[in-house]
Amino acid sequence: MPLSKPLKGLNGEDVHEISVPNNTNVIISIIGANRNPDIWGPNSMEWIPERWLAPLSPSVSSAHIPGVYSHLYVVLGCTILLSAVT
Repeated sequence: MPLSKPLKGLNGEDVHEISVPNNTNVIISIIGANRNPDIWGPNSMEWIPERWLAPLSPSVSSAHIPGVYSHLYVVLGCTILLSAVT
C-alpha cells in the first residue's frame, strides 16, 4: 500500500499514515519504490544510467525512500556501476 500520496479511507477521508503495532513485520517494496513513475518519471521502467550523471530531480531527492545503506549505494555503487557501463 503506497503512502507517497494520500489514500481515500472507507469514510472518504484522506489517509496519510497507518499505525503499525509494535513488533509487526513490515515489508517494503524496493522494486516498487525504484520503479515508481511519480518519483522517476514516465520512463521509470527503463534502465537509464545517465539519469545518475546529472543532478537528481526534485521528485527523487525529496522521495524519502527508506534504506539503511542507500547513501552508500548512491556514492560508491553508482560510481563503480557507471564506470563499468561507460
